Amino acid sequence: MNSKERIYARLAGQPVDRIPNLNIVMLFAAQHAGIPYKKFCTDYRYLVEAQTRTAEDFGLDILSTMSDSYREVSDFGGRIRFPEDDLPICEAALLQSEEDLPLLKDFDPVSGGRMADRINAIRLFKEQNGERYPILGWIEGPWAEFTDLASLSEGMLMMFDAPEFVEEATNIITEKEIECAIAQIQAGADIIGIGDAAASLLSPESYRRWVFPLEKKMVDAIHQHGGKVKLHICGNITHLLPDLILTGADIVDIDYMVDYEKSIALAGEKCCICGNLNPTELILQNKPEAIIHETNRLQRLAGARGIISSGCEIPRLTPEENVKAIADALHN
Repeated sequence: MNSKERIYARLAGQPVDRIPNLNIVMLFAAQHAGIPYKKFCTDYRYLVEAQTRTAEDFGLDILSTMSDSYREVSDFGGRIRFPEDDLPICEAALLQSEEDLPLLKDFDPVSGGRMADRINAIRLFKEQNGERYPILGWIEGPWAEFTDLASLSEGMLMMFDAPEFVEEATNIITEKEIECAIAQIQAGADIIGIGDAAASLLSPESYRRWVFPLEKKMVDAIHQHGGKVKLHICGNITHLLPDLILTGADIVDIDYMVDYEKSIALAGEKCCICGNLNPTELILQNKPEAIIHETNRLQRLAGARGIISSGCEIPRLTPEENVKAIADALHN
């Protein structure tokens, strides 16, 4: 089985030769390839080089276009600064009040912005390795994007102080993110990741009010255009997991603080659960033997649909032998 066959079989609950490895790598991939992170984020050719090399060297089963959370912010009109070798920085919130909504640019995903750079990465991945690996596109979820545009603290307060504005803004965001997802599928993406990290801070009631209908709309649109969906909300999402499964996402990521065994049982045949190795205390700071032990423990719990990965991004300075240990466990 190649990686693409392995992932699609796992999504269907069919037998696989081994459990897929979907470790999340961005800064680590750039570091491994010797590429400054500014180039990784701003020039798709460097991202493709780094992600392909990392997938091949560390037994990953996916080619990812993830880099940072500000591609859509930038295309909407936000000011993003790119340090030479670190994560991009949003210099100011674009939506500082209700009057700022007209500032959101109605950008074309394929015409020259940062989303277009991601789409170019997908095309190059497809050309080079589209038969061997599934290609992971990416969009921001409605709540993550809104809080990126408004700032996290102000965005959370606006739920109470300006609910009509929040509803209008998140609906605009959702429609644009769907447009971005469809463009990525048309370019060759097999799976679209939806990253909605800020949603982990919401109660189940607030999630159902503000986020669930919009995430489900995204999932449904992606499915209608032939893509699969990987929903990623890092942090402790135990309180949201029953609702996340109901979005219809094909893969639901869980971070290390969420119980893997209980999540597998809760999901049943509705979706694959993906996780949940601790990226810092285990993968970064521990020894290969401990990583192999924990990976094997998760494998025993995975059933027919569990997938193994880091709970969130593997840190940049993680020893390479530690990342290889995950692949070693999955291959043996």
